[in-house]
Amino acid sequence: MRLLTSDRRSAGLARVALVATFAVIVAVAGVFTMPPLDRDEARFAQATTQMLESGDFVRIRFQADERNKKPVGVHWLQAASVALFSSTEARDIWAYRLPSVLGAGLAAIFTCLIGARLYGPQTGVLAALLLASAPAVAGEATIAKTDAMLLAAVTAAQAGLLYVYAAIEGGRRAPVGAVALFWIAVCAGLYLKGPIILMVVGLTIAGLYWRRRRIDWLQELRPASGAVFVAAAIAPWALSIHDATDGRFFAEAIGGDMFAKISDAKESHSGPPGYYLALLFVLFLPAAALIPQAAHDAITSRNTWRSWFLLSWIVPSWIVFELTATKLPHYALPLYPAIALFAAHSALDARAQAKMTLGRIGAALLLIFGFAAAAATIALPIIYQEAAISRYAAISGGGLAIATFAAALLHWRRHVIAGTILSIAMSAGLAWTLLAGVLPSLDRLAVSPRL
Repeated sequence: MRLLTSDRRSAGLARVALVATFAVIVAVAGVFTMPPLDRDEARFAQATTQMLESGDFVRIRFQADERNKKPVGVHWLQAASVALFSSTEARDIWAYRLPSVLGAGLAAIFTCLIGARLYGPQTGVLAALLLASAPAVAGEATIAKTDAMLLAAVTAAQAGLLYVYAAIEGGRRAPVGAVALFWIAVCAGLYLKGPIILMVVGLTIAGLYWRRRRIDWLQELRPASGAVFVAAAIAPWALSIHDATDGRFFAEAIGGDMFAKISDAKESHSGPPGYYLALLFVLFLPAAALIPQAAHDAITSRNTWRSWFLLSWIVPSWIVFELTATKLPHYALPLYPAIALFAAHSALDARAQAKMTLGRIGAALLLIFGFAAAAATIALPIIYQEAAISRYAAISGGGLAIATFAAALLHWRRHVIAGTILSIAMSAGLAWTLLAGVLPSLDRLAVSPRL
């Protein structure tokens, strides 16, 4: 029995190592080559630099102005990364991006663990690979901002919640480690992006309550102790920033930044309801062929606690994001792990593979959006590069188109696992092609050198 337990532990560690390695390989695609293209990335990096130069790790400042928008968590992580691997004088943007790479790796690990607990180890690994190769995740892992680490924090909190809920469903006591993971992740999420993690986790809990109509299982989360822990962890910085800014930080961050985005589109970032659904097949390209079938399976199996848990994770928060006036593609990223889990389970479910129509719809969607990504790879240098034609982009775009066609054909013929693995490889290749090769060469977008 001990040998069997040891073998299972070794296999579990091997799976975690596999998905973490793959996630990091995809995440570093543009870390060392991409210039700061996102204006928020430059602001985050500059604010972190000023922390290191001034020694003031409480206030967040951009040049002479207070930057009262997001909490301090990602700045501390970036400061630690720069201090360990670079220096403020070097101005190496890659050093500020390493926490985002870490976030992508952690998100893949916790997705793997959730999938293993819900449906088995194969589902966990496949879901983690789908998530890690998604263009949305690869893009955020390359940028020195909060969203990749927030994704990790939300996925970790949901992993803790799942293990607690699964134990109650099985008639067992909740593991102490899962409870601790939940509250530590909530605390991390608050330090990274404020109440967003509370919304996602809270709406998931509300959905689970709707199913059981009982709150006794919530006692296993030890809410009183957890709340005391979170308050004790957050209070020192919260009180310090309140005093340092005479209360302006919370007034501007919560009232001026977060709540204002709900009713009014800020900085022209708007979109109609359905915005995130329309982008899903692009931003989650490797799962595009699986999403129609996965959605069908999720609805038909909604009465099972496993599907209900994932639906509670996705649906309420998705509605909030769709109804919010200010929209950016990465806002819905914390919901992608649950979609990846549904998609992976559908791919590995022999009964789902027997359904032809939805599978062929998925194959067609993969073909359309995969070809669009390949075409963009070829077109971007033509539009934004001084050279007349990029041989690298043409060859890479052609290769991506061929891989897309092959993956779509496999899905069309119901070779779902092979098609999914090829889609993952294609999407990872797309990340490296765009982030490491094409985008850094777009010299017409490089404004600073031209100035």
